[in-house]
Amino acid sequence: MIQGITNLNSYLNTIKMQTIWDIAKQNPEKAKIEKQQKQKEISKRISDIRTKLKSGKKLSEKEMRLLKEHAPDLYKKAEAVQQERKNFKEALRNCKTKDDVQRLLSQKMQFCSTVAEHDQEMAEFLTFAFNDEHTSFMATDDYKNMKWESEYNIEKAHESKKNTKNTKNSNIDKTYQTVLKTAEQMTFRFDVSEDGEITLKTETAPKQSADVKTVSYTPIMPKQTGEVTTTSSSKKEKTT
Repeated sequence: MIQGITNLNSYLNTIKMQTIWDIAKQNPEKAKIEKQQKQKEISKRISDIRTKLKSGKKLSEKEMRLLKEHAPDLYKKAEAVQQERKNFKEALRNCKTKDDVQRLLSQKMQFCSTVAEHDQEMAEFLTFAFNDEHTSFMATDDYKNMKWESEYNIEKAHESKKNTKNTKNSNIDKTYQTVLKTAEQMTFRFDVSEDGEITLKTETAPKQSADVKTVSYTPIMPKQTGEVTTTSSSKKEKTT
């Protein structure tokens, strides 16, 4: 699209120059006056573009084409300003806090001071371009939703503390679940034999050999009148 417009403009300029040439052959004085008027018009437009650059405003494609054709030196400066402006805009979007935005602007102002040592006009173009982009960014929701560095650090500290607490609770829960699982895998059973011997059997989890501990205990029964006490070896009868 742009290429087509450029070709069309070149064609129209060629026709215009041909017309001027034809008039010049017929009336040299009139052709000279028209040429001077055209030059004045172009100079005026270039002056307006220069003023626009000093105000920090973006140039249109049409204005850039005019500079490229009639003011190549100014065009190079304008092109460099546009690129610096684009880079600055991207850097602003990557800032995390409002303090970062202010620091970035300060860095750009220092850069402009360095440029001023070699090209005062270029430094002016850059200074106003950065300030204009900075003002535009401050009006966006991205900037309004940003926090100052002090607020940002407090928020991050709270998040870090919360994550640490969650991790600690998670570890405690894992330990509890491990103990609980081990307890569920272990069963206890008491066996009492016919002769009064009590056996405490401890069974561990499946697939493991049973660890059996035997505790011998023979209860002593009270002796009463007419009671018959029976042992494993013999029977005795006692009567009063």
